[in-house]
Amino acid sequence: MRRASYRALGLMGAAALLLGGCNALNTDKTPARVKSGVSELDLEVTGRPTPGSLSVTERVLARLGAGDVDGLAGLAVEGEGSGDDAKRWVARWGEAARRPATARFFPGEKESTVDIRFAGERGTLSLRLKDKGYDDEYGVVLGEDG
Repeated sequence: MRRASYRALGLMGAAALLLGGCNALNTDKTPARVKSGVSELDLEVTGRPTPGSLSVTERVLARLGAGDVDGLAGLAVEGEGSGDDAKRWVARWGEAARRPATARFFPGEKESTVDIRFAGERGTLSLRLKDKGYDDEYGVVLGEDG
């Protein structure tokens, strides 16, 4: 009986290793910055962004440049944006977001402002970022003209 239980334990261990090894082979190791399109941005930064405000700004620009309405709407502060707002932003700023840009950060206590100038664009995209109440995590207010 003892021999059979060792054999069963050995088979279970081998199965666990095999399944774990297969899972490791299928794990996508692509960096998040590459997957999100952020690594492709040509962005110069001025002012004093926090890691969170810079991150959400980069993701907004990547979603705009990709024409990703749903992805942009997902970055909005709850109750401060919708799919219609995101669609309007993509229509207005999508093409410009594919060009080099300069983002100037104006930090605040619970809100920050970021003015973005795109190469060849007369207007400025102004982002209003709101602290989501977590440690340096922001969302964008889409319900404004941007």
